[in-house]
Amino acid sequence: MRSLRVLTVIVTLLMALGEVARWWGQARLVPLAFDELLVAVAMLGAAAIAPRAGTAPLAAAWGLFCGVTLGLLVPTLDHLLHGPPKASAGFYAIVLATMLAVGVWAVVRALHLGRQSLPPRD
Repeated sequence: MRSLRVLTVIVTLLMALGEVARWWGQARLVPLAFDELLVAVAMLGAAAIAPRAGTAPLAAAWGLFCGVTLGLLVPTLDHLLHGPPKASAGFYAIVLATMLAVGVWAVVRALHLGRQSLPPRD
């Protein structure tokens, strides 16, 4: 579980710092980066309490991450496939698809780790 917690913190910091850097100095920072920053808080909280609470908070936080990432990926793919053209749509689509793949892997890993820690059924 330690490696999953470390991955959670790394991805969280990259996501949060990336959003703050992207919108820094603009009045739109608060509404447009709010969802990613909220997910970052949830992920850091899950990583912090996982040693005591188990992997369920990690699975939930990574699920939230996947939901937000999917919500960003779909409109990006729409721009890429059907326009209007956006110069950065291809790059963002690749980054978001990679983030989604990492997120799905992390959810599955957290669920698998949680299942391993359950006592056997009689």
